[in-house]
Amino acid sequence: MVRFPATHLALLAALSLSLAAVWIFGGIPELASAADSTESAPTVPATPVPAPPNAATKPLDPPRLETFVARVRRGDTLSDIFDRHGVPARDLQLLIDSGPLGKRLENIFPGYQFEFGRDSKANLVHLKYRPSREETVEFQRIGDRFEAFALVKEPENVRAYQHGRIERTLFSACQGVGLDDQFATRLAEIFRWDIDFILDIRKNDEFHVLYNEQRIDDQFVGFGDILAVEFVNQGETYQAVRYDDGKGAVGFYTPDGESMRKRFLLAPLDFSRISSDFNLKRIHPLWKSEMPHLGIDYAAPTGTPVKASGDGTVLTVSTTAAKGNYIVIGHGDVYQTKYLHLSRFARGIEPGKSVQQGQVIGYVGATGWATGPHLHYEFLVRGVHQNPREALSTLPQPSPVSSEDRVSFDTSTALLLAELDSHKKSQQLASLDAAR
Repeated sequence: MVRFPATHLALLAALSLSLAAVWIFGGIPELASAADSTESAPTVPATPVPAPPNAATKPLDPPRLETFVARVRRGDTLSDIFDRHGVPARDLQLLIDSGPLGKRLENIFPGYQFEFGRDSKANLVHLKYRPSREETVEFQRIGDRFEAFALVKEPENVRAYQHGRIERTLFSACQGVGLDDQFATRLAEIFRWDIDFILDIRKNDEFHVLYNEQRIDDQFVGFGDILAVEFVNQGETYQAVRYDDGKGAVGFYTPDGESMRKRFLLAPLDFSRISSDFNLKRIHPLWKSEMPHLGIDYAAPTGTPVKASGDGTVLTVSTTAAKGNYIVIGHGDVYQTKYLHLSRFARGIEPGKSVQQGQVIGYVGATGWATGPHLHYEFLVRGVHQNPREALSTLPQPSPVSSEDRVSFDTSTALLLAELDSHKKSQQLASLDAAR
């Protein structure tokens, strides 16, 4: 057995280890690279890597608010409500000083609900209320002031239909089917060139109307546009449809495309009753003798607005013992209209002034020879008094829908009238079933 000296054995062991290292690390590039890296890099004590902020911890809860709701009672001021719920007066002043939305807090109404939000220190930090279904107003504290903003929801238009039959007045007929007085006025305005809603309305006249209801969150908030309507007056049927030409002009037309708007209104008042019709052999109520009554008397409360029945120029604004305060308007060279017994004239109405159809020119009164408040209205053709209702029926018709809009008009009109007719037939069938 050959024995090697200890030094030889040590050298042999070192050589063997070196060869093994070369084989191991040289055969695997990644390990060789790692070995090189480990060799050359200084030794650094391991340091724990801090975790990202809140990575392993639960997020902090936002500050909790105490919320409560206060309802405005009859006679309440906002100061009363704040006092009742322990909100400092200085916060109320900060809210009012926040701008135009804050100023609106000075006008609150019974039924309003205010939602308050207070922090843990009982400081008011948030206030919200709804002045209407469409609008929500909120105030948010930022430091020592409040910032206000309003959120407005646009109502959705939902198609609706109603049928009404007149027993006494158009207003009561509309109210009977859930339509308000403003809707009734709009309905009358569509036909005011053809029907005198003060004089011509009769029991059993009826209407069928297609319109939009405005809704927010499926809650009714108001009446939208009237789209198509049929009115039967003393057996005669009138139809009108709304047409928007897409260029800013919106109006009502007959199904044939004739404008509902004509040169003169049939009546210069919106409502009331007739006390005396046109009569050349009328007995004057004051003097008890036969005196021609060259016009129509519209009995109405003092202060009722009187409107120009057509475009024209003011010729006379004066006062006499018989006529009281009166106005004469010229409508070109042929026609004149007169308005007598006014309580006062509208601002700006003077000779030479141009007026437009429907413009308020004065107010009903009882000046001059008058037994009570009313408007005496006269219509003259070439200086001769005419029954207004008969004279207007002979006037030429206004211009129809333009030729360039005709196709669009016919298409939209056909759809609206078909929908109105469908509702009308359903209503008539329902009435027949109810009568059986």
